[in-house]
Amino acid sequence: MLTTFIVILNGIIEGLTEFIPVSSTGHLIILDQFIPFPSVNKETFQISIQCGAILAVLFHYKTFFKSFFKTLKTKSSNLVKIAAAILPIFVIGFIAYDFIKSILFDSSIVIFALIFGGIIMILVDKFSSATLKTNSNIPFHDAFDQISIKQAFIIGIFQIASLIPGMSRSGSTIVGGVISKLNYKTAADFSFILSFPVIGAAVIYDLIQSSNTLEKADLYFIGLGFIVSFLVGLIAIKTVIKWISKWHLSPFGIYRILLGIGVLII
Repeated sequence: MLTTFIVILNGIIEGLTEFIPVSSTGHLIILDQFIPFPSVNKETFQISIQCGAILAVLFHYKTFFKSFFKTLKTKSSNLVKIAAAILPIFVIGFIAYDFIKSILFDSSIVIFALIFGGIIMILVDKFSSATLKTNSNIPFHDAFDQISIKQAFIIGIFQIASLIPGMSRSGSTIVGGVISKLNYKTAADFSFILSFPVIGAAVIYDLIQSSNTLEKADLYFIGLGFIVSFLVGLIAIKTVIKWISKWHLSPFGIYRILLGIGVLII
């Protein structure tokens, strides 16, 4: 019963924090310091249950994905945008995979990344230009057409930072989007769309690398965590879009700094 509770708790935290720019992996690593995960394959579990969150993305953005694939032949530049945004993290992630899993999954690194990322978010809100090149009042599948390949590539470069646990993939990409002159809502929408290919590839690659060490219990943990993170993620996406559109990034930055300092003191 305790084991199931721990898995469900991890799934809830993943579903919530995957879209809130506070780092889902960072929160799971910190949680493990206080409530140890009942498996030696905890890193694989933490990565794999993100599939639940990206399934939530498919459900929430089903209109966008239908439009994207339907117009792929006539709007091939849209595919180039996605490629420009995901290629940097694919390349660096593949090269640095062993280093990331063996070195970076450490609570001290997470604490530093939380605080540093929080400071960056506050500074971006304070100094980012008011010149926004997309209209926040139109559906995202229309706003997506207004994103340039250059903007997508800038977001892709910023996304590399999310390879450091604690930096946050959504936080890094939203910061990159705002810096490249996207409005906050479009930057958040684009960030969540990118989670589908990026997290999907990361999970598949990690499962292939870890398949020899996984046990039946691990598959149960991953399955249960997947379901919980999916259900929580569906609620989180809609909520976070509203929060970021209204409050921008500073509140999340302050939370990150306070969390990092609090865990450091403890």
